[in-house]
Amino acid sequence: YDRLGKLKAAEVLVVLDACFSGTGGRSVIAKGARPLVTLVPAAPVAPHVAVLAATEGAQNSASSPEKGHGVLTYYWLKAIQDGKKDLAEAYRWLKPLVEDDAKSMNFDQTPSLVPHPDRLKGRFLLRK
Repeated sequence: YDRLGKLKAAEVLVVLDACFSGTGGRSVIAKGARPLVTLVPAAPVAPHVAVLAATEGAQNSASSPEKGHGVLTYYWLKAIQDGKKDLAEAYRWLKPLVEDDAKSMNFDQTPSLVPHPDRLKGRFLLRK
C-alpha cells in the first residue's frame, strides 16, 4: 500500500477478490471456498488510494460456479455495468448482495472498503 500511495495518480483503486493459488494437490477447503488472509491494510492507505476487498478479517471468499466469478467480482462487475456512479454507491449496493449470496453457500462474507464509504463523497467516480 505504501508503493501504491507513492504513485503519481489522482486515484488508485485496488479490488481484491483473491484466491489461494497453490502448485496443485488436494485441498481441505470446501468446494468453491477460496482461502483469504486478512486484507484490510494494517497501515493507513494514502488519501488517494481505496481498497475494496472481498472479505473482512480472515473470512473466506466464496466463488460461484454458476456466475463464473468470485461473488465480489460478480457484483462489482454488475455494479459497473448497471451504471453505479462511484465506488461508495457501488459498495453500498453490492455489500448486502455479496453477504446474501455467500450465506446461501454457507459462508460468512462481508466485503470491506477502506476508507469508509462516507469518506469517499465525490471521489472514485465510475462514470461521469
